[in-house]
Amino acid sequence: MVTPDLATNVETRIQEGHRIMVAARGITSVLGFALDEAQLRNATLYVLYVKEIVVFYARGPTVPGRPKWQEDPEAAAIMSTMQKLGAERNVCVQPVYAVSEDAATTILDLTATLGVDYLIIGASQRTAMSKLLRGSVVTNVAQQLPESIHLIIYG
Repeated sequence: MVTPDLATNVETRIQEGHRIMVAARGITSVLGFALDEAQLRNATLYVLYVKEIVVFYARGPTVPGRPKWQEDPEAAAIMSTMQKLGAERNVCVQPVYAVSEDAATTILDLTATLGVDYLIIGASQRTAMSKLLRGSVVTNVAQQLPESIHLIIYG
């Protein structure tokens, strides 16, 4: 049944100045989609790359200092490409790099910390056995993401 108070659920939420985060594991079509959305919404685009590590040593990293995306070849390819494309489209692209044993938790933490309005994640490319053993990042994020942050699963 349609009531007047339900109309607020379908009102437009497109405003300038939004913050969009895209979690990327490679140069895929999800990055192009995120760039299009950021351009359409005149939003800042945070490109997140989480380097997953299998074992976390409690004593911390063996190399002093913070990990840098410029030193990770895959992250550097993604970030530099997105910064170049963002500059061409007049979109502010901010690289975000993290090293973590739990990608879903890191994505959730950074999304909340940065005050993101939209989170875009590509559909998982993991094998069925890997999903069974480690879980799906998309599923874990979707279950725990605050309702105030919109989730877009692309692909």
